Amino acid sequence: MIIIKQIKTKELVQMGPAKDRDWEDLALPDMGQSTKELVKAVIEAYDLGELIAQAHTATPKVLRATVEKDHTSYHLSAKIRFD
Repeated sequence: MIIIKQIKTKELVQMGPAKDRDWEDLALPDMGQSTKELVKAVIEAYDLGELIAQAHTATPKVLRATVEKDHTSYHLSAKIRFD
């Protein structure tokens, strides 16, 4: 089982305060998914829009991506735990 936890989105804005939101943890069956597939699963589960770019991080237990919904871009971040 894969637990995606500490899921957060933060609006990317040039001026003013950015809106951020925390999401509930997400459990998925472990089927050998890539990090890109895990990001897409989070986006679909919470209807976060469309994947624009995925950041490749030094640790495979962190998800980072940029998503867009309704002409607004957001930074998506989360941690992965394997149970």
